[in-house]
Amino acid sequence: MAQPVRPTTHRLLYIDNLRWSAISMVVVMHAAVTYSPFGSWYYREHPPLGLGTRVAFAAYQALQHAVSMGLLFGIAGYFAAGMVARRGVAGFLKERLYRLGVPLLLYIGLIGPLTEYYVAGSWWSQPRRSFTEDWLHHASNGQLLDGSGPLWFCLVLLLFSGCFALLCRFRPIGQPSARPVPSPAAVLGFVLAMSAVTFAAGLLAPDGRTILNIAIHDAPQYPFMFAAGVAAWRGDWLRQISSGAGRRWLVYGLAGSIALWAAIVVFGGALEGRLADYGGGWHWQAAGMDFWRSATCASLSLGLVVLNRDLFDWQGPVTRFLSRNAFGVYVLHAPVLIAVTRAMHDWSVAPQWKFLLASLTGVVASFLVVGLLARRVPGLRAVL
Repeated sequence: MAQPVRPTTHRLLYIDNLRWSAISMVVVMHAAVTYSPFGSWYYREHPPLGLGTRVAFAAYQALQHAVSMGLLFGIAGYFAAGMVARRGVAGFLKERLYRLGVPLLLYIGLIGPLTEYYVAGSWWSQPRRSFTEDWLHHASNGQLLDGSGPLWFCLVLLLFSGCFALLCRFRPIGQPSARPVPSPAAVLGFVLAMSAVTFAAGLLAPDGRTILNIAIHDAPQYPFMFAAGVAAWRGDWLRQISSGAGRRWLVYGLAGSIALWAAIVVFGGALEGRLADYGGGWHWQAAGMDFWRSATCASLSLGLVVLNRDLFDWQGPVTRFLSRNAFGVYVLHAPVLIAVTRAMHDWSVAPQWKFLLASLTGVVASFLVVGLLARRVPGLRAVL
């Protein structure tokens, strides 16, 4: 029988540290997209790259793509369950609408358009129009609704929060109670289910198709991980999973992930440029990558949570600053990073060195802009 446990009354500092680390890596990911042949971003340079550099970018971007957003949705699900238990459904919905809805509207209506027009130059037309004319043009044809940029995460999380709140209306979540930690077989079943639904989504929407800036093929991972976060809160799993199990998930997951990805790439024809079979459809390469992403996300998320719990459940002045400003960095990093990469455009060095410098500078500058400037603007502190 499940035993009730006392809800955690202090901040989980290791989760705060994991969150700001994951958000920092989102900035790094967008720096990688700027210089690599893979992905979509406001500003890209498309430099000529050798095969080794292309493979290195592909490996890094694939690994981060598999883990970072799923991990953030899992964290969101964990805290959503606790928030409903503390505040009730109405209080939870009110907080989510404010904390997610206001930044989303602010980004779609103002931050994103300003970034497109003044920083990235992606709205420039011939002949040039004024910012107001371009804004009205994109609003009238509906393109503004696709301009959520990185804040598609907030849009999806709002949808999940509404569905979760509705579910809690009919089935109250109660308080956490100690339940057995999922076995490796249970985690494998979770991975297989997630990869099967992801493969089905790839059949319906191959080639990176999106709705409201949300990649359909990637989307199944997010509700699975959100639900896993809710289950982790209800079962008190974060405190129960052993350090040894966490290390095994991290080490074996990382080693298996690298080996499986390399095998799919080498034997699937990616090195010869046959990339279409990886984007969805009835291809073993697509099925293999969908399983790889699901397994990598589940295993490394488990491992990273336990690693942070065991080693990084503390904060000093710097890490507190990073934690306080992490969400603001997620909201505002696009114009900061683009300004950094455009300033480096004429620097005659290899693209990989530009990527490393842009990553470091983009992360540091984003935190400083948010912490020292943006969150001191009246009204912004509450939503950043």
